Parts: sequence; C-alpha cells; structure tokens
Amino acid sequence: MIKDLRFLKVPNSKGGESVAIRAMTDKYYMVSVPSGTSKSGSEAVDLQLDVVENRFFPLKDKIIGLDENNFEQIDGLLEQADGTNNFRKIGGNLSLGISMAVFKAAAKGEIWRLINSFATTFPFPLGNVIGGGAHGGNTSIQEFLTVPIKAKTMEEAVSTNKEIRETVKQQMEARGWLTGENAEKALTTSLDDIKTLDILSSAAKNYGAAVGVDMAASQFYFDGRYSYDCLNKSLNPAQQQEFVENLVKTYDLFYVEDPFFEKDFDHPAKLTANVKKCVIAGDDLYATNKALIAKGIEKKSTNGVIIKPNQCGTMTASLDAAMLAKKAGFYLIASHRSIETTDNWISDFAVGIGAHLIKTGIIGKEREAKLKRLVEIWNATDKPRMAKLF
Repeated sequence: MIKDLRFLKVPNSKGGESVAIRAMTDKYYMVSVPSGTSKSGSEAVDLQLDVVENRFFPLKDKIIGLDENNFEQIDGLLEQADGTNNFRKIGGNLSLGISMAVFKAAAKGEIWRLINSFATTFPFPLGNVIGGGAHGGNTSIQEFLTVPIKAKTMEEAVSTNKEIRETVKQQMEARGWLTGENAEKALTTSLDDIKTLDILSSAAKNYGAAVGVDMAASQFYFDGRYSYDCLNKSLNPAQQQEFVENLVKTYDLFYVEDPFFEKDFDHPAKLTANVKKCVIAGDDLYATNKALIAKGIEKKSTNGVIIKPNQCGTMTASLDAAMLAKKAGFYLIASHRSIETTDNWISDFAVGIGAHLIKTGIIGKEREAKLKRLVEIWNATDKPRMAKLF
C-alpha cells in the first residue's frame, strides 16, 4: 500500500531543477524525471515546477492508500485526472514522476525484474561523441554516435565508447578544432557535418565500432527544405533522402535517427527500404505514442523506434508502446534526455523491455550513473549477453 507520496526538486544537468517523486510503501522509492531540449510536437507537455507542485497535492490525496501493485490503475487515474491527450493540465513531468515512483515501489527497486524477470540480453550503448543542432555545436546534425558492436560485455561496450571519445577529443585539440562540450557532454567542434563524420568514422574503425547519427531533422526543416548551414545545402525531401542514403553508404552507418521532418512517414519508408543493415529509428516521428507507432508499422516507415517514457507520461503507456513496436519486429532504443538527473531507472527500463540499444551519453555524472547501472544489472544476471543486432 502507498503510505505517502512526496514532491521534491533535484538538480539537473543544465544547472536547473527537475521533478522528483518519492513513494513510501515498505520503504521509500524515489525517481526523478528528465526533459528534452529537442522535442517532438507530439510529446507530453512538461510544466513549470511551481505549477507542477500545485497540481501534485490533489493527486497525492487520490493515490495514498492504493496498492502499488495496481500501477496500471494508478496510471489510468493520472490520465483521467488530466483529461487531455498530452498531460498539458497536470504536466507530463509530474505524471511520469508519480507513475515511475509507484512502479519502482511495486518492483521493490528492481524495475527491470518487474518488467521481465527473465531478461538476459542487454542493449548496446549509443555513445554521443560529437554534438550539434539544438543541443549545441556547429553542425546541423544533432548527434554523432558510436556503437561498440563487437563488445562482448557491457563493461567492454561502455569502455569502448569512452576510449573513442577520448581519442577524438585529443585529435580535435591537436588540430585546434575543439570548441568545448554541450549539455550532454558531447564534444563540440568547428567542423561541418561531413568532416565530423570523416573524423569519427576513422576513429571508430580503430576500435571495431560502428557509427550512427541522430539527425533530429525537424530542427533544421524550414518551408519544406532541410537546411545544412555549414555545408551550404538546402535540400527538398527527395534530395534529403538521397543525401542520407549516400551518408549510410559512404560511412557504413549503423544507425540513423529522425532523418526527416516528424510528420513525414513516407520518405523514411523509402529510406528504410533502400538501405541495408542500418537501424532507421523514429524519435520525433513517434514520440513514444502507440497510434503513431502503429502508423509507422503500417507504412513500414522505420525498422527502429526510440522509447522515451517522458514523451508519453506513464510507465503503462511506455510499456505498451515498446511492446507494440517489438511485436512488429522493430529495433527498440531506450533513451535518456538532454536535461538529465543522476537517476538511473532508464537502464532498468531498457533491460526490462529487451532494448537493442540505449542512448545514455558517455561521460558526466548524469550519464555515467546509467552506464554504471547497466553494468550492475549485467553482473546480477545469469548468463547475460549483448543484444542480437543484424
């Protein structure tokens, strides 16, 4: 039984504060909620903390005394109390905080075991080495990623991404190209998108790793065209498709996320059909929304889907979205957000749903807490193995 529910504020990676909720049953279980900088228009709405705190107390009175094991019922109560389709009344950050705290209490702290107590496969960490776009950096492409596809253990996978980042950092510093770090601790440089891929691809090959990109194309889509400022390119959707296909072939990209505007389901389908052995993932396209994922399945828009629980606002909705995509044969990618806390529940979530990949970043206390948790779960699992990719 839920004996108490508390609203708290915790520091986040951008120097501000984020929502945290603490549920008490046999003991206290606390979670904190991340938020995004680059957001889909279909995401649940985050509200300001003072507004969220005011919305909290009426919900608290309704939830205290309920059985935490009936977390689906409590998630339904949150949806009913809000009454909108995107939590713009009570706030998606409040809804997810309560939902995750209740779920964590039901799981006795071991979230991955409650989702799937027989989980044995682990997601490969996507390492955000170089950043741009809305997250900060010189490029239009938002994230330049590495995938340690040859790693046999979680510890090896984590260390490979760190080693690649350090190698690239040293190369950039030596050439005077390094300009700093962004909020996700990805390196920022003075290079354009193509030169960035040249450097990262070369470094990754030395470690047997693959390369990927999160284009977040909605962020540089204006008036029907994709504008790459550094490259002096302005592409229509057909040209964008050709451009991305060439990137996949030239750099043997393993992963491409959101290569088109978030309302375009057709060009991603053409891209997915034309490239081989590459995860084409939808994030802004789907926003962890079952209806949008169902549309993507029908149109064969992608072969992968990002699952971000804060996009939909409850644990139940997150699990439903993940299982719908998994049943369709999609690659599952669990993901952190750009504005993070040191909470590590996304790692449990990723293992529990059988994600193939997880985006957590590489360094910084907020990112490393999640990587450390993945290693902890690996060591607590009987005969763990990395997920099967292509």
